Amino acid sequence: MPEPIAPLNTLVIEKLSGGITAIGINVPGCSQNVMNQDFMQELEQVFAFLQQNPPRGLLVESLRDDSFLAGADIGQIDTVWSLPPARLKELCDHGRKLLGTFASSPWPSVAVIDGVCLGGGLELALACDLRIATENHKTILGMPEVKLGLLPGWGGTVRLPRLIGIGPAIELIASGDAITGSQAKTLGLVDACVPVHSARESACVLIEQAIATGDYLKRRSELQLPHILDKPESDFLLATTGAVIVGRTKGNYPAPMVAFNTIMQSAAKSTTEAAALESKAFSELAKTSVAKQLVRVYRLGERNRSDCGLGKSTQLTPNKSLRVNELQKPSIVGAGIMGAGITARHVRSGFVTKLVDINAEALGQSIPTILEEAAWDRYYQKTNQERVGELTGRLMSSTQLSSIAGTDIVIESVIERTDLKRQVLAEIETTVSPSTIICTNTSTNPIATLADVFSDPTRFCGMHFFNPVRKMSLVEVIRGPDTSDSTVASVVLHAKRLKKVPVVVQDSPGFLVNRVLTPYLHESVELLREGVDPSRIDKVSRRFGMPLGPLELYDMVGLDTAFYAGLVMANAIGDRIDASPVIPALVKAGWLGRKTGTGFYTYKGTGHDATIESVNEKLNDLIDPYRLAEQQTTDEQIRDRLFLPMLLESLLVLDEGIVRDGCDIDLAVIHALGFPAFRGGVLAWGDYLGAAEIVRRLDQFNYLGPRMTPPARLLAHAESGRPFTLVEESGSHSSQAT
Repeated sequence: MPEPIAPLNTLVIEKLSGGITAIGINVPGCSQNVMNQDFMQELEQVFAFLQQNPPRGLLVESLRDDSFLAGADIGQIDTVWSLPPARLKELCDHGRKLLGTFASSPWPSVAVIDGVCLGGGLELALACDLRIATENHKTILGMPEVKLGLLPGWGGTVRLPRLIGIGPAIELIASGDAITGSQAKTLGLVDACVPVHSARESACVLIEQAIATGDYLKRRSELQLPHILDKPESDFLLATTGAVIVGRTKGNYPAPMVAFNTIMQSAAKSTTEAAALESKAFSELAKTSVAKQLVRVYRLGERNRSDCGLGKSTQLTPNKSLRVNELQKPSIVGAGIMGAGITARHVRSGFVTKLVDINAEALGQSIPTILEEAAWDRYYQKTNQERVGELTGRLMSSTQLSSIAGTDIVIESVIERTDLKRQVLAEIETTVSPSTIICTNTSTNPIATLADVFSDPTRFCGMHFFNPVRKMSLVEVIRGPDTSDSTVASVVLHAKRLKKVPVVVQDSPGFLVNRVLTPYLHESVELLREGVDPSRIDKVSRRFGMPLGPLELYDMVGLDTAFYAGLVMANAIGDRIDASPVIPALVKAGWLGRKTGTGFYTYKGTGHDATIESVNEKLNDLIDPYRLAEQQTTDEQIRDRLFLPMLLESLLVLDEGIVRDGCDIDLAVIHALGFPAFRGGVLAWGDYLGAAEIVRRLDQFNYLGPRMTPPARLLAHAESGRPFTLVEESGSHSSQAT
């Protein structure tokens, strides 16, 4: 076969038997195959070559393990923000036309999907006549564009509904979630799901069948036809899927609803008209501040995935100057709620895990919960009972601490009593080998206080998981005064293998998340003391974009837990925030939140999943002895009183060097507190307001004293106009208006 005129860097052309040509994808310089400018240019070049040298059939595959094609190169997206809508439409049209070459060529084409197939990668696969997915557990298919504030722009909203149906296509595109190869087969998204070793052979068989029957040409024609919904179908989708999307986004994320409307409008139109609607919708979304912020948040995640928590100069790979251990034998000590959750995450992530608790009854009761949690199926939103049986062999339990002797990482997760933790940690050190890393899961105990029981504190650090472990992705990796770099890097790597987002913080009261959270929670109670209705406070917070209001969060965490955490924080920031008398009064009354059925609210039942019934009607009587002067407060003032203190505390955290930079703060508040990603994080929100505007807003609250006093860093930014977020992230600072 003649070679293309120019050499190829991202694609390889191979001639197979029977006149079939294979295009192999291998994009250099990237962790995944991505559709960068070189790839798109070379794909166009390859098609020009194939038209001169037509094959009988075309096979598209990846030459890289576990990565078919991960979509467009996000690194090149900054150029999009400055382009006019007309130019954005042209780019969409050009990309869609190029991928459409697969479906317009006279030969049949098959995409062999092994590994990640997302966004534009799935749009390329959809442009092929047939698709084969592999049974590789790393094979996932999806269109995550909405998570970047966008929608598919190269034919995804046109082809997918015509292939699998309007309802399933809307759900896949509007959620942005990925599915497995077998799930894709069930949906009709792929034609077969086969073992990896037989994928190419199966693809060639499909090509030969397509050539023999000519069915691919009929299928192409059918997929061009509009799908006209009758009014009952349309009304049903609007009332169900549309309502779910509105509930998920709460009006803060426009892309899912724009995708819904685009698909609904496109269904009854020709593919040409549908493509024009897609280009228009993409160009409009690309100009929103939400898209810019979500892309920035994505980049913060990519930055987090690529480093080891020690700075830019040290990468997550073993080298001569830093020993990074890939830990294989984890043990968890403590079978309470957090210990069980941490164990389930390890089992789910493929680790054979030991769980130790001296209480045999508590240990036995935790095991079924752990296995059910580990086998949770996110797609079907329930436990996969078949998976429970498969995972059982990975969980080992014991009431004897001596059973952890051969482990290489131990995570202690007993109750938050300093004396008990110190005792258990000392026993762990004498049980395990000198090379074993020892961690404590704690939200309040200073690491320095716990570390002094060790003969070798260099291998000890905090590893603070958040509850519930399955849902909360952040892990604070807390350095003690003697923790070594190798220990930190090894624990960071371990957290990543658990599919968590680790942020390294210095040892200090409240660490990072609870430190930033405390002023927000405190201010909500102060507003209550001034006579503001609790439901109004929470409503303002949710309207800002938080998943729960501060008083709802108090009840979720538990007022007793909040009380003890508050004591720690009062010692740390008591010069700015006086401990509230309301929380101890609630605890004394036995109103601990959801766990008791009563807190700031009353609940239908008890426990984590209990739903709110009403505001606690006895709350005012409890608060009366602690009333403050009533203020005439607007919703905007409530918002600022809740969230500006979070920003001020974040600036103080930076001054104290608790984290490396503001990126870690923004990432942490999003992943641990649910701070709205469409605002980019608390510092990005501050950049949207501008430091001078923040100072102006604080002026109206000077009667509240030190907690609303602008710190020196804020005043310096107000004078200079410099952003709080990193300078190299310019272009990502704007946020949705408040």
